[in-house]
Amino acid sequence: MDTPPTPFEALANLTTGPDPTQRAKNIGMALAAVPDLQKWLRRAREHAVGEMHDSGMSYADIGVELGMDRVRAHQIAKGKTTGRPPKPKPGPAEPDSP
Repeated sequence: MDTPPTPFEALANLTTGPDPTQRAKNIGMALAAVPDLQKWLRRAREHAVGEMHDSGMSYADIGVELGMDRVRAHQIAKGKTTGRPPKPKPGPAEPDSP
């Protein structure tokens, strides 16, 4: 893949320039920020779906507009990121037994 997927074409500038060290640093910083980007995009989508509903659209209508079912549209508006429960966080490592 030579170009980033739509709508991230503007990020292509991270991969250009004469200094490979700087390019690697720029790309590394961008990769490290992906979780924050996802959170920001989710909040922005949540707000947009909430605005759609506040303007009088039903969740069924919102679902049709966005290509999802009404339940998912409602979940998004309420800030639920997935229909699955969160993955459990790993606990402390158990000591090796002799």
